Amino acid sequence: MNTDLILINGDIVDRKEGLIEYCDRGHQFGDGVFEIVPVYNGKVFGMIPHMENLFTSVTRLKIPAVYMVEELVEFHEALIKATGMENGEIYTQVTRGSALFGLAFPEMSVPQLVMQPVFTDRSQLAEAQQKGVKLITEKDLRWQHCDVNTLNRLPEVMARQKAAISGAFDALFVRDGKITETTESSFMLVKDEVLWTAPENENIHKNITRKVIKERLALDLGMPVVEKNFDVDFALKAEEAFICGPRCEIVPVVKIDRKLLNGGEVGKVVPQLLEAYKNFVAKECPAR
Repeated sequence: MNTDLILINGDIVDRKEGLIEYCDRGHQFGDGVFEIVPVYNGKVFGMIPHMENLFTSVTRLKIPAVYMVEELVEFHEALIKATGMENGEIYTQVTRGSALFGLAFPEMSVPQLVMQPVFTDRSQLAEAQQKGVKLITEKDLRWQHCDVNTLNRLPEVMARQKAAISGAFDALFVRDGKITETTESSFMLVKDEVLWTAPENENIHKNITRKVIKERLALDLGMPVVEKNFDVDFALKAEEAFICGPRCEIVPVVKIDRKLLNGGEVGKVVPQLLEAYKNFVAKECPAR
């Protein structure tokens, strides 16, 4: 396994040799987008939906699309093969490229593509998935287009650091009194045998794990899904709560700030969803 390789503009190089120009607009202004694709058993999971997310973000920021989906698929596979990655994530970043200093778009620039393997030991998630985790609430100060995965993530950085200092797993954003999501995942509730989650709009990221739960797993378990805004008090009265995303999969939430959900115990539905998710991933990315 080689953890020192990255991909820059289609070429796989040692990370120490991978140079980015100082005048790259991603470095100077956060003028770029990202996407994270999970890897299981040496195979990417949900590749096409993730690439659709990436291209949506690229289009919304008017960054020229210089790579096709087929090329990005090949890049993922090549990086996985070169590194020997079995489990982890591929972090893809596209910036507008290098240009003279100035906020307005340059007349000519070549987008910069960087792909970084993130090796992950998902066995470390097992304890959190078994016992549940604590979240702390944080005012949602992010910009008004969270559905675009931009590189401007300082509010998430500060919120996640606050959670770390507080001994919490993550921070739960609240905007205008309503829960949106955490720094890296969607937030969902189980209440009266119904799944509740915030509506998909500009206030939340496009989350493929959330999409799989809504469109596949909930149907298989016979659970309706309600997309509606709700506050923290409503969440605390739910039978169960959980976060979901490409990095955390599905993790039960048993405490928000200083208040327990379901007496601080993991319920029955979330483990069922997690098992269904793992089975779905196993079919998409079978072991070799």
